[in-house]
Amino acid sequence: MASTDVLDRLEAAFFRNRESMLATDAGRWALFVQPTDRRLRPEFVGCFDDEHEACAVGFDSPIGRRFLVKAVLAEDPVVSVPRVVPADRR
Repeated sequence: MASTDVLDRLEAAFFRNRESMLATDAGRWALFVQPTDRRLRPEFVGCFDDEHEACAVGFDSPIGRRFLVKAVLAEDPVVSVPRVVPADRR
């Protein structure tokens, strides 16, 4: 299974559940884990108050090693990365 396939499945699972999570967990961090036992559908583990807690649970998950932590928001924020970023701004 290619890593992009796994990421696509994890993100699809998030978007399938987004509306229900918005109703109960808006602003929190959702954790989805891709099972290692050949199941194709990622498993929703839960929502957490911060991304560090969600990642810690993801790393310790017995379900699988690959996971997605994503903020439960109505719209994904736009992130802009400039082409040239100075290494030192002193």
